Amino acid sequence: MATSNSASESHSEEWTRNAPRSDSSLDNDPECLDTSLNFFYINFCNIRDLKSNFQPVEHCLSSTKPHLLFLTETQLSEATDSSPFSVPTYFLYSHFLSKAGCCVYVRNDLTCSRAHALKSSEFSSIWL
Repeated sequence: MATSNSASESHSEEWTRNAPRSDSSLDNDPECLDTSLNFFYINFCNIRDLKSNFQPVEHCLSSTKPHLLFLTETQLSEATDSSPFSVPTYFLYSHFLSKAGCCVYVRNDLTCSRAHALKSSEFSSIWL
């Protein structure tokens, strides 16, 4: 990874991971490659305290515009109001825990809902 003086630049480089979409079959020919460049951008970061690192999160979302951004170790209490961490054009799904926690930013042009039936009290997890 390139060295950077700015935390936001460093995070956006570290977070960007591209995964090709698999929604085009190209007539099921395994020797043909999809060259349409339809990508589904999924980013992940161990944020180590969302409150103190929210500005780089906002920068990542606005500059790379991922479809999904997964954050771990948000380190916010369960009673934390998630509205200060809202970002326009994204839905925020959170499971905040004081010494762990996670959240997912889902771009609002995707259809998504929370699968509460899969929730576990043993893990800091979010099922969508």
